[in-house]
Amino acid sequence: MKRMIFSFLALIFTLGCFSQVAYFQYRKVPADREAEFVEKETKYWSKVAKDAIDKGLMTGWSLWRKVGVTNEDAPNYVFVNSFASLDKMNLNEVWEEDNLTTVLGVDPSSVETNSFTTIPFDYWLQLEAAIPGEYDYALVNYAMPEDRAAFIEENKTLWQPFHQSNIDNGESGMKSWGMMSVIYPSGSEARFSVMTWDGFETMKDALNYLRFTPQGEVDSGWSEIMNKTKMGEILPDGFVWSIMYERVMSVGPEPEGE
Repeated sequence: MKRMIFSFLALIFTLGCFSQVAYFQYRKVPADREAEFVEKETKYWSKVAKDAIDKGLMTGWSLWRKVGVTNEDAPNYVFVNSFASLDKMNLNEVWEEDNLTTVLGVDPSSVETNSFTTIPFDYWLQLEAAIPGEYDYALVNYAMPEDRAAFIEENKTLWQPFHQSNIDNGESGMKSWGMMSVIYPSGSEARFSVMTWDGFETMKDALNYLRFTPQGEVDSGWSEIMNKTKMGEILPDGFVWSIMYERVMSVGPEPEGE
């Protein structure tokens, strides 16, 4: 299967026409059943997603594995289901039981994964900006800014052009960038209200991007950005989390002409 280019984290919007909304489902999978989980989801349930995409019910589906451990109870996988608009977002229609057996080719109960995994939380999000590109690792920055509108605006006007320049010159190792705002759930206890992602081809590139850089090695472009940014006021406590995810599998529409 030809891999499609998605934004996440990616994290999953086709190059020709970005999806506008996505449903993120976070899963906690026991370590001793990860292989079984991945096999069932990629071998069987991805077929249901592909069928829905071919019918125009979704624009993309992908599964991502979290790199490392943040805490014992945290989810270690995330599904991203992408849709063209809120009007097109109907999860029940995508995973309709009536056609599961036909599409899967087996009894759905024999390949289910819900009984041995948990869903700690899920989110509905809206795309705000993106620089498309191909990548296998997504560094997702979860944030709860004091002023979400100001956060989105500065990212569009200041940080997006900066990231575009770095992607174009290839010096940072970044291949893609994007930003999404949370539709639901909302409120002060909602974990995050906006996210950005940085896409990288390899884990080494992502770690190199994250590592501490002495002041003397910081380029002039970064210094100029720091003189202009107001993120110290908008996001005084910084990102809630910056978590890296590795792409397990992506499914999208067939390329035009094939």
